[in-house]
Amino acid sequence: MRKASSHCVALVAASLLLGGSIATAHEFWVEPSTFSPATGARLDIRLCVGDGIEGWPLARNDQRIGRFAAFSRSGEQPLLGIDGADPAGIARLQTPGGYIVAFESKYSLANMPADEFSAYLKEKGLEQILMLRERRGENQRAARDAYSRHAKALIRVGESQEKLVDRAIGLKLELIAELDRPGQGRTFQLLHEGKPLANALVTATLLGAAASDLHVRTDKHGRATFSLQAGGSWRIAAVHMIEARDSVPADWESLWASLTFQLSAPESIARTGEARGAHCRNRAAVSAAKAQR
Repeated sequence: MRKASSHCVALVAASLLLGGSIATAHEFWVEPSTFSPATGARLDIRLCVGDGIEGWPLARNDQRIGRFAAFSRSGEQPLLGIDGADPAGIARLQTPGGYIVAFESKYSLANMPADEFSAYLKEKGLEQILMLRERRGENQRAARDAYSRHAKALIRVGESQEKLVDRAIGLKLELIAELDRPGQGRTFQLLHEGKPLANALVTATLLGAAASDLHVRTDKHGRATFSLQAGGSWRIAAVHMIEARDSVPADWESLWASLTFQLSAPESIARTGEARGAHCRNRAAVSAAKAQR
């Protein structure tokens, strides 16, 4: 679903901040102000919610943050920020090379009517949960979902020419970009608690474009391969659901993973090597700009 109005997106953003109802059509991702910052330059990190065409930033909420940091070969650097501020994180990365920017949230609770929950399960490829509810006679019952976010972005700092290599950093649900194999597509591995997750629906979205999403199921090794032709900012996403643990006051736990990165882009972007947050925009600023037209 890619036709949500800005009013609907605003409600979704508010609900995510407050821990309310979760809308099935909206993803979450980490978006840097540029995917190739200069060494030591200010880098803004936004936490975004939306679809592939529109995205809106969420303010920093310290109570929801489980992990928010930039990872390099030399270690982990926390991403600092002011509670309630947008962008949610700010960094100045002093060492050239590849970095993984990662955000992991604590869980929030969402109460969902039966029909809404069923639609959510179908959209995210969670048919096994839908069938389990049907077998138990629960498909007409509302559900309480404890959802959490596990998002990464790949960036290159400075003039480093080294390959941008992704790796597992221990997120509970984690997408990992494997090294590109020319002519063989781009492969991503999905891990749940460090182990490959098979038969999960993985979606590839070109941010800011009207093109249709791409969908692939993971194989027995947790891998999904896409043919990504267009340059620009891409988001890979997946959702996994388990029955809630005894310590969680919910029926189910859903884990949302995403990975954003930039492929070779059109010449206008390639000259600067930047993508300046055009896909995750402040609603007030956009409204003001439209009013001045």
